[in-house]
Amino acid sequence: MKKINMVIYPIIYMIGLLILLCTSNNQYEWMQEMDSTRVQLPEDSSANTAIGMTILTLILVIMQIVRFKFARSHFEKSTVIILALLAIIVWAIKFS
Repeated sequence: MKKINMVIYPIIYMIGLLILLCTSNNQYEWMQEMDSTRVQLPEDSSANTAIGMTILTLILVIMQIVRFKFARSHFEKSTVIILALLAIIVWAIKFS
């Protein structure tokens, strides 16, 4: 069971981080891909994406806190802290 957790946690974390990196903070960003002459995008008044990505970031950080609790070595604890900070930094750069 422990070996499964050691594989599943990093996979879930990486998928969550990829979702954070690939998700746009403006729902109209696709318009620029269709028409490259469009400089100004319509304002995105809904905050659904930002709220969803905030919840995802919290889940990723909570996962790292749980891993920190069960980490045995100093290296593993340091890695967990760095991964939690990485998720927060990606969220702050893209969605704040």
